[in-house]
Amino acid sequence: MTSNDPTFGSAGLHARLRHLEDQARFTLDVLDMAFNLGDFQTCINRLEEPSALLDEAVARIGELVQFSVTAFYLVDEHTSDFMLGLCRPSEEGPAIEREVERLIETGVFALAVRENRPITVYSSDNSHRLVLSVLATTSRVRGMFVGAMPRTEKNLSGILLSLLSLILKHCANAIESFELYRLLREHERRQREFIDTLSVTVFETDPAGVLRSLNRAAAAQFGIDPAALPPAAGLLDLLAPDERPRMAAAIAAALRDGHPTSLACTAMHASGATFPAVLHLAPCMHEGLCTGLRGVVGRHPTE
Repeated sequence: MTSNDPTFGSAGLHARLRHLEDQARFTLDVLDMAFNLGDFQTCINRLEEPSALLDEAVARIGELVQFSVTAFYLVDEHTSDFMLGLCRPSEEGPAIEREVERLIETGVFALAVRENRPITVYSSDNSHRLVLSVLATTSRVRGMFVGAMPRTEKNLSGILLSLLSLILKHCANAIESFELYRLLREHERRQREFIDTLSVTVFETDPAGVLRSLNRAAAAQFGIDPAALPPAAGLLDLLAPDERPRMAAAIAAALRDGHPTSLACTAMHASGATFPAVLHLAPCMHEGLCTGLRGVVGRHPTE
Protein backbone atom coordinates (compact mmCIF):
# COMPACT_ATOMS: atom_id res chain seq x y z
CA MET A 1 0.00 0.00 0.00
CA THR A 2 1.16 3.57 -0.65
CA SER A 3 0.62 6.85 1.09
CA ASN A 4 -1.85 7.67 -1.71
CA ASP A 5 -4.18 4.88 -0.51
CA PRO A 6 -7.47 6.64 0.41
CA THR A 7 -7.74 4.53 3.55
CA PHE A 8 -4.55 6.01 4.99
CA GLY A 9 -4.41 9.33 3.17
CA SER A 10 -5.42 12.66 4.67
CA ALA A 11 -8.93 12.52 3.20
CA GLY A 12 -9.42 8.98 4.47
CA LEU A 13 -8.31 9.90 7.97
CA HIS A 14 -10.63 12.91 8.02
CA ALA A 15 -13.52 10.71 6.89
CA ARG A 16 -12.78 8.17 9.60
CA LEU A 17 -12.54 10.95 12.18
CA ARG A 18 -15.91 12.37 11.10
CA HIS A 19 -17.41 8.89 11.30
CA LEU A 20 -16.07 8.41 14.84
CA GLU A 21 -17.37 11.85 15.87
CA ASP A 22 -20.80 11.01 14.45
CA GLN A 23 -20.77 7.71 16.30
CA ALA A 24 -19.81 9.46 19.55
CA ARG A 25 -22.63 12.01 19.13
CA PHE A 26 -25.08 9.25 18.29
CA THR A 27 -24.02 7.29 21.38
CA LEU A 28 -24.49 10.35 23.60
CA ASP A 29 -27.90 11.02 22.03
CA VAL A 30 -28.95 7.42 22.66
CA LEU A 31 -27.77 7.58 26.29
CA ASP A 32 -29.62 10.87 26.82
CA MET A 33 -32.76 9.40 25.25
CA ALA A 34 -32.47 6.29 27.41
CA PHE A 35 -32.19 8.44 30.54
CA ASN A 36 -35.23 10.55 29.66
CA LEU A 37 -37.37 7.65 28.45
CA GLY A 38 -37.04 5.90 31.79
CA ASP A 39 -38.16 8.92 33.83
CA PHE A 40 -41.81 8.16 34.61
CA GLN A 41 -43.52 11.30 35.96
CA THR A 42 -46.78 9.78 37.22
CA CYS A 43 -47.33 10.05 41.01
CA ILE A 44 -47.54 6.33 41.70
CA ASN A 45 -48.60 6.62 45.34
CA ARG A 46 -51.79 8.48 44.35
CA LEU A 47 -52.98 6.08 41.65
CA GLU A 48 -55.98 3.80 42.09
CA GLU A 49 -55.38 1.95 38.80
CA PRO A 50 -52.18 1.36 36.75
CA SER A 51 -53.74 2.66 33.51
CA ALA A 52 -52.00 6.05 33.87
CA LEU A 53 -48.62 4.28 34.03
CA LEU A 54 -49.46 2.28 30.91
CA ASP A 55 -50.59 5.41 29.05
CA GLU A 56 -47.30 7.08 29.94
CA ALA A 57 -45.41 4.02 28.70
CA VAL A 58 -47.36 4.17 25.42
CA ALA A 59 -46.33 7.82 25.03
CA ARG A 60 -42.67 7.01 25.72
CA ILE A 61 -42.69 4.09 23.28
CA GLY A 62 -44.31 6.36 20.68
CA GLU A 63 -41.22 8.58 20.84
CA LEU A 64 -39.21 5.60 19.58
CA VAL A 65 -41.49 3.48 17.41
CA GLN A 66 -44.84 4.13 15.76
CA PHE A 67 -46.68 0.87 16.41
CA SER A 68 -50.10 0.67 14.72
CA VAL A 69 -51.39 -1.09 17.86
CA THR A 70 -49.88 -1.00 21.35
CA ALA A 71 -51.18 -3.27 24.10
CA PHE A 72 -50.22 -4.21 27.64
CA TYR A 73 -51.20 -7.38 29.46
CA LEU A 74 -50.92 -7.37 33.26
CA VAL A 75 -50.68 -10.34 35.60
CA ASP A 76 -53.77 -10.64 37.80
CA GLU A 77 -52.60 -10.61 41.43
CA HIS A 78 -55.15 -13.24 42.47
CA THR A 79 -55.20 -15.70 39.55
CA SER A 80 -51.76 -15.06 37.98
CA ASP A 81 -53.48 -14.91 34.56
CA PHE A 82 -52.42 -12.40 31.91
CA MET A 83 -55.28 -9.92 31.41
CA LEU A 84 -55.47 -7.16 28.80
CA GLY A 85 -54.90 -3.96 30.77
CA LEU A 86 -54.71 -1.41 27.97
CA CYS A 87 -54.89 -1.29 24.18
CA ARG A 88 -54.32 1.73 21.95
CA PRO A 89 -56.35 2.19 19.84
CA SER A 90 -58.92 0.53 22.07
CA GLU A 91 -61.03 -0.81 19.19
CA GLU A 92 -58.14 -3.14 18.26
CA GLY A 93 -58.41 -4.91 21.62
CA PRO A 94 -60.42 -7.92 20.37
CA ALA A 95 -58.00 -8.47 17.47
CA ILE A 96 -55.00 -8.35 19.81
CA GLU A 97 -56.67 -10.78 22.20
CA ARG A 98 -57.24 -13.24 19.35
CA GLU A 99 -53.59 -12.98 18.33
CA VAL A 100 -52.43 -13.48 21.92
CA GLU A 101 -54.69 -16.51 22.35
CA ARG A 102 -53.05 -18.03 19.26
CA LEU A 103 -49.57 -17.25 20.61
CA ILE A 104 -50.47 -18.86 23.93
CA GLU A 105 -51.67 -22.01 22.17
CA THR A 106 -48.50 -22.25 20.07
CA GLY A 107 -46.19 -21.66 23.05
CA VAL A 108 -44.77 -18.41 21.64
CA PHE A 109 -46.24 -16.36 24.48
CA ALA A 110 -44.57 -18.60 27.08
CA LEU A 111 -41.29 -18.23 25.18
CA ALA A 112 -41.62 -14.44 25.32
CA VAL A 113 -42.19 -14.63 29.09
CA ARG A 114 -38.92 -16.52 29.53
CA GLU A 115 -36.87 -14.24 27.27
CA ASN A 116 -35.08 -11.17 28.62
CA ARG A 117 -35.40 -9.37 25.28
CA PRO A 118 -38.17 -8.55 22.79
CA ILE A 119 -39.10 -11.20 20.24
CA THR A 120 -40.79 -10.62 16.87
CA VAL A 121 -43.35 -12.91 15.21
CA TYR A 122 -45.89 -12.56 12.41
CA SER A 123 -49.62 -12.14 12.88
CA SER A 124 -51.99 -14.95 11.92
CA ASP A 125 -52.64 -13.42 8.48
CA ASN A 126 -48.96 -12.47 7.98
CA SER A 127 -49.93 -8.82 7.47
CA HIS A 128 -48.23 -7.51 10.63
CA ARG A 129 -45.19 -8.11 12.77
CA LEU A 130 -45.88 -8.50 16.49
CA VAL A 131 -43.24 -7.45 19.01
CA LEU A 132 -43.59 -9.17 22.39
CA SER A 133 -41.57 -8.14 25.42
CA VAL A 134 -42.12 -9.28 28.99
CA LEU A 135 -42.68 -6.75 31.80
CA ALA A 136 -40.50 -8.15 34.56
CA THR A 137 -38.69 -6.91 37.65
CA THR A 138 -35.96 -8.70 39.56
CA SER A 139 -38.63 -10.34 41.71
CA ARG A 140 -41.41 -11.36 39.33
CA VAL A 141 -43.19 -11.09 35.98
CA ARG A 142 -45.67 -8.20 35.91
CA GLY A 143 -47.09 -8.41 32.39
CA MET A 144 -46.44 -8.46 28.66
CA PHE A 145 -46.09 -5.75 26.02
CA VAL A 146 -47.49 -6.42 22.54
CA GLY A 147 -46.81 -4.02 19.68
CA ALA A 148 -48.08 -4.48 16.12
CA MET A 149 -46.69 -2.86 12.97
CA PRO A 150 -47.38 -3.47 9.27
CA ARG A 151 -45.10 -6.05 7.71
CA THR A 152 -44.11 -3.49 5.10
CA GLU A 153 -42.35 -1.41 7.78
CA LYS A 154 -38.63 -2.00 8.18
CA ASN A 155 -37.38 -4.16 11.04
CA LEU A 156 -36.57 -2.49 14.34
CA SER A 157 -32.86 -1.97 14.91
CA GLY A 158 -31.03 -3.53 17.83
CA ILE A 159 -30.69 -0.09 19.44
CA LEU A 160 -34.44 0.59 19.22
CA LEU A 161 -35.21 -2.83 20.70
CA SER A 162 -32.77 -2.14 23.55
CA LEU A 163 -34.40 1.23 24.25
CA LEU A 164 -37.82 -0.42 24.13
CA SER A 165 -36.62 -2.98 26.68
CA LEU A 166 -35.38 -0.14 28.90
CA ILE A 167 -38.76 1.62 28.84
CA LEU A 168 -40.57 -1.61 29.63
CA LYS A 169 -38.17 -2.38 32.48
CA HIS A 170 -38.96 1.02 34.03
CA CYS A 171 -42.66 0.40 33.39
CA ALA A 172 -42.49 -2.98 35.18
CA ASN A 173 -40.74 -1.38 38.16
CA ALA A 174 -43.36 1.39 38.26
CA ILE A 175 -46.18 -1.20 38.20
CA GLU A 176 -44.51 -3.09 41.04
CA SER A 177 -44.24 0.13 43.05
CA PHE A 178 -47.92 0.83 42.32
CA GLU A 179 -48.88 -2.62 43.62
CA LEU A 180 -46.85 -2.08 46.79
CA TYR A 181 -48.49 1.31 47.39
CA ARG A 182 -51.90 -0.26 46.70
CA LEU A 183 -51.24 -2.97 49.29
CA LEU A 184 -50.06 -0.33 51.76
CA ARG A 185 -53.21 1.75 51.22
CA GLU A 186 -55.35 -1.35 51.64
CA HIS A 187 -53.55 -2.20 54.89
CA GLU A 188 -54.03 1.35 56.17
CA ARG A 189 -57.73 1.27 55.21
CA ARG A 190 -58.28 -1.98 57.10
CA GLN A 191 -56.38 -0.61 60.07
CA ARG A 192 -58.58 2.51 60.14
CA GLU A 193 -61.71 0.39 59.87
CA PHE A 194 -60.56 -1.75 62.80
CA ILE A 195 -59.69 1.29 64.93
CA ASP A 196 -63.14 2.73 64.21
CA THR A 197 -64.74 -0.39 65.71
CA LEU A 198 -63.08 0.21 69.11
CA SER A 199 -65.18 1.64 71.93
CA VAL A 200 -62.41 3.91 73.27
CA THR A 201 -61.02 7.07 71.69
CA VAL A 202 -57.87 6.41 69.66
CA PHE A 203 -55.87 9.41 68.46
CA GLU A 204 -52.68 10.45 66.71
CA THR A 205 -50.91 13.81 66.95
CA ASP A 206 -48.06 15.61 65.25
CA PRO A 207 -44.93 16.68 67.25
CA ALA A 208 -46.74 19.87 68.34
CA GLY A 209 -49.63 17.89 69.81
CA VAL A 210 -52.08 18.84 67.04
CA LEU A 211 -54.54 16.01 66.38
CA ARG A 212 -53.99 14.22 63.08
CA SER A 213 -56.78 11.71 63.56
CA LEU A 214 -59.52 10.56 65.92
CA ASN A 215 -61.60 7.42 65.64
CA ARG A 216 -65.40 7.31 65.77
CA ALA A 217 -65.50 6.56 69.50
CA ALA A 218 -64.61 10.22 70.11
CA ALA A 219 -68.17 11.11 69.09
CA ALA A 220 -69.62 9.14 72.01
CA GLN A 221 -66.86 9.80 74.55
CA PHE A 222 -66.31 13.51 73.84
CA GLY A 223 -69.36 14.54 71.81
CA ILE A 224 -67.25 15.70 68.84
CA ASP A 225 -67.32 14.74 65.18
CA PRO A 226 -63.85 13.51 64.14
CA ALA A 227 -64.58 14.45 60.51
CA ALA A 228 -65.35 18.07 61.50
CA LEU A 229 -62.30 18.53 63.72
CA PRO A 230 -60.78 22.06 63.41
CA PRO A 231 -57.31 22.03 61.77
CA ALA A 232 -55.60 23.38 64.91
CA ALA A 233 -57.43 21.14 67.41
CA GLY A 234 -54.95 19.61 69.83
CA LEU A 235 -54.84 16.76 72.30
CA LEU A 236 -55.07 19.25 75.16
CA ASP A 237 -58.48 20.38 73.85
CA LEU A 238 -59.86 17.01 75.01
CA LEU A 239 -58.92 17.83 78.61
CA ALA A 240 -60.39 20.07 81.29
CA PRO A 241 -58.90 23.60 81.14
CA ASP A 242 -57.33 23.45 84.60
CA GLU A 243 -55.56 20.21 83.63
CA ARG A 244 -53.95 21.55 80.47
CA PRO A 245 -50.80 23.21 81.92
CA ARG A 246 -49.85 20.08 83.89
CA MET A 247 -50.65 17.75 81.01
CA ALA A 248 -48.83 19.96 78.49
CA ALA A 249 -45.61 19.46 80.48
CA ALA A 250 -46.23 15.71 80.79
CA ILE A 251 -46.97 15.33 77.06
CA ALA A 252 -43.86 17.35 76.18
CA ALA A 253 -41.80 15.03 78.38
CA ALA A 254 -43.27 11.99 76.61
CA LEU A 255 -42.37 13.48 73.23
CA ARG A 256 -38.87 14.31 74.44
CA ASP A 257 -38.13 10.97 76.10
CA GLY A 258 -39.68 8.79 73.42
CA HIS A 259 -41.08 6.25 75.91
CA PRO A 260 -44.70 5.07 76.34
CA THR A 261 -46.46 6.45 79.38
CA SER A 262 -49.90 6.52 81.06
CA LEU A 263 -51.23 9.71 82.65
CA ALA A 264 -54.26 10.13 84.90
CA CYS A 265 -56.20 13.23 83.90
CA THR A 266 -59.58 14.93 83.76
CA ALA A 267 -61.15 14.87 80.30
CA MET A 268 -63.91 17.17 79.09
CA HIS A 269 -67.00 16.44 76.99
CA ALA A 270 -68.09 18.98 74.35
CA SER A 271 -71.01 19.84 76.66
CA GLY A 272 -68.54 21.00 79.33
CA ALA A 273 -69.01 17.98 81.60
CA THR A 274 -65.77 16.46 82.89
CA PHE A 275 -64.85 12.89 83.73
CA PRO A 276 -61.75 11.10 85.08
CA ALA A 277 -59.70 9.41 82.38
CA VAL A 278 -56.35 7.82 81.66
CA LEU A 279 -54.25 8.99 78.74
CA HIS A 280 -52.11 6.17 77.31
CA LEU A 281 -49.38 7.66 75.09
CA ALA A 282 -46.93 5.96 72.73
CA PRO A 283 -44.40 8.08 70.78
CA CYS A 284 -44.23 7.62 66.99
CA MET A 285 -40.54 7.08 66.25
CA HIS A 286 -38.86 7.42 62.85
CA GLU A 287 -35.08 7.06 62.47
CA GLY A 288 -34.60 7.84 66.14
CA LEU A 289 -36.80 10.94 66.11
CA CYS A 290 -40.22 11.34 67.69
CA THR A 291 -42.65 12.45 64.97
CA GLY A 292 -45.80 12.54 67.09
CA LEU A 293 -47.91 10.55 69.52
CA ARG A 294 -50.42 7.74 69.25
CA GLY A 295 -52.64 6.88 72.14
CA VAL A 296 -55.91 5.94 73.75
CA VAL A 297 -58.17 7.88 76.10
CA GLY A 298 -59.73 5.42 78.54
CA ARG A 299 -62.09 5.86 81.44
CA HIS A 300 -60.33 5.93 84.79
CA PRO A 301 -60.89 2.59 86.62
CA THR A 302 -62.06 4.43 89.77
CA GLU A 303 -64.92 6.09 87.92
